[in-house]
Amino acid sequence: MVPVSIANSSSAQNPFLEFILYRNQWQLATEEALYSDGNRYQPFRLAFKKVKADKLAKTANCLVLGTGLGSVVEILHDRYNCKANFTLVEYDDKILAWALEHLSAKGIKNLKPQCANAQTFVAANKGKYDLICIDIFNGREVPTVFTEKEFLQNTKRLMAPNGLWIMNYIINDRTEMVEYMRNIKEVFPTVQMLEKDQNRILIFG
Repeated sequence: MVPVSIANSSSAQNPFLEFILYRNQWQLATEEALYSDGNRYQPFRLAFKKVKADKLAKTANCLVLGTGLGSVVEILHDRYNCKANFTLVEYDDKILAWALEHLSAKGIKNLKPQCANAQTFVAANKGKYDLICIDIFNGREVPTVFTEKEFLQNTKRLMAPNGLWIMNYIINDRTEMVEYMRNIKEVFPTVQMLEKDQNRILIFG
């Protein structure tokens, strides 16, 4: 089976965007990378397998920083019957619109879209979330601002009691990885790390 291009577009943030159907799941392509893979998206499938299924099913409020096409939401909905209120933060308005169209077509409700920079959003937000999922990339790199202690501390502040925090990271530079992990350990001292190729999936809570 070959990927099928369904739509092409552009936005202020991405000069090229492509909406792709591959093996019955939706993918998002930019000039530099391929994002999302429906409920097959490996980083969060692996992370969620490390959590008790009933905890995921009972999640009431979920914050997704870096929405893509909504793979995190799809996995929770399709595999764990999660009916949470999903706050979806995505800085690219076109990507966010595609995600909402796709998730709504699947019958997923309680979606709260926020077209915003994740750093600005978490700094100003005073909510509490049972589950926080961070999947922010520019191409294949996590922008430095999202690996710094201030951002990490702000996300931790938004965790509800007994909440769960998960972040996906890709190693591109070993020195940057060391600095990132130093910040992680200061903010989340008991963090668990999963490895999948160049991805490092961090779990706290």
